[in-house]
This record gives sequence, C-alpha cells and structure tokens, in this order.
Amino acid sequence: MKTPLRLLAALATLAFALPAAATTSSTDYTDLWYLPAESGWGVNVIQQGDVVFATFFVYGADGSARWFVMPDGRSVASSPGQNTFTGGLFQTQGTFYGSPWGGPTLNATVGSATFVFNSPTTGTLTYSVNGVNVTKTISRQTWRGNTLTGNYGGGLLANSTQCRNGVANGTIAIFGRLVVGHSNFFNPTFRVEFTNSNGQDGVCTFTGGYAQEGKMGRVNSGTYSCQITGISNPPVGTFTLTQIEANTNGFTARFNGADQNCNYDGFFGGVRDVL
Repeated sequence: MKTPLRLLAALATLAFALPAAATTSSTDYTDLWYLPAESGWGVNVIQQGDVVFATFFVYGADGSARWFVMPDGRSVASSPGQNTFTGGLFQTQGTFYGSPWGGPTLNATVGSATFVFNSPTTGTLTYSVNGVNVTKTISRQTWRGNTLTGNYGGGLLANSTQCRNGVANGTIAIFGRLVVGHSNFFNPTFRVEFTNSNGQDGVCTFTGGYAQEGKMGRVNSGTYSCQITGISNPPVGTFTLTQIEANTNGFTARFNGADQNCNYDGFFGGVRDVL
C-alpha cells in the first residue's frame, strides 16, 4: 500500500519535470555576524561559492576603530556537521574618502582568521592580529523580519525514510498553488492546493511559529494536515522549516517532518505567482 503523500509524486498541474531526488547544496553564510552579549562589534561575511570575503569592525587597545579584512577565505576540509573557511587577515589604508580615489596605500598582513560554522546560524570565529589571539562564538544578527505573505507556485519535495505501516521509503511531492498567510508574523500559514496523478484534488495546510535569524527565518513546532479526495487517512504530522530565505522571486527553505507513515527531509518553497 502506498502512502497518500507518495501518490502525489507525479502532478498533473506541473508543466515541467520534477527531479527524482532533492539536490544538496552548501548553506549561504552571507550575513552580519556578531556575539549578542557583545553588541557593538561584528563581522560582515559575503560568500560566493567556496570563497568568503569578511570585513571586521573591531577596536584597538586605545578604543579607536579598527578595520581588518579577510579577502580570500577558502573552504577547507571540515568535520561532519561543520563548514570551515580560513584565510589571511589584512590591515589596509587608502585614499581619503573626500579625495579622488588613488588606491590603497597600505596592505599589510596582520594574521589570519578561521570561521567554523557548526549550523546555518551559529559558528566560532578565531583570528589573530599581530600576535593577539581572539576566539568568539558568533551568530547571525537580526534587526528586521521577512514577511512571506503571497501566492506562489511551489510546495514540498522530500525524501521519505523510516517508513512504516507497509509504506516503502521513497520520494514525495506536494506541489501546486502555494498560498502563504503571514499577516500574523509569528504564526504563518502555508496552504498547498494540488491535483495528484490520479486526478484527486487535495489541500495541505502547514502552520507553525516563525522566528527570524539574520537574513534567514525558521518555523518551529509546526503541524500540518491534508485533505485528499477519496483518501480516508490523509497525512497528519509535524514539521520544521529552517534556512528560510526570501526575495522578490519567492522563497526557499529546508523541510524536516513526520506523519503517521514516514519521516521526511527535503525542501519547501516556491516561485512568486505573477497572475
């Protein structure tokens, strides 16, 4: 017997082919990072592929502002569950901002820096400046939350594992018209309307508590339930969304959840509807 979720794998509403399995990719660590207990200094991290460009705004022994830069932090081999970037640290001087730019006048190596990210939103920064060693626990800094309200084409694509009740492991897709209600910032609702390969109409509703972590959001303690025409025991379960990133084109997130038949790990999101 197949779980109702797996019956959704080939959707009549799609105009394009779905991948057979989710594709993994690196977390984007681009953000402003700091230590919450020490607000006032921080590190701007810009990531492109396996390279990180980081600028430090910190202070010298005399209390005056200091500027250091790691222009070429490279990804290196890491322990499981970690992502590590390391590179040289420089102190620079350049043309006065009120004058025509004439280039940098000093580009001196002062030490090195290493970022070890142990989750998408936390990590450890270790750096040295002229023999002074510093280690800080850092996290993404938040000053404004994203609002996801809108209509999208999207939903859930995930691998199902540890299946039970006679259900085999596999892949699932709940994909169609995705409507997000985020007027109550802390409790968004994600409603996916779909038609499965058997021509059965369905609706799955996901709700949970929203929190912002730098440029990323998350949904904690979420619950979901589905209604599918002709299915007497539709999916009902719990979930979390992490690494929620939103822009003018739509939003993406990592999905982890479980229902009465399987556990699920995959991706959730959609492209913005223009209609």
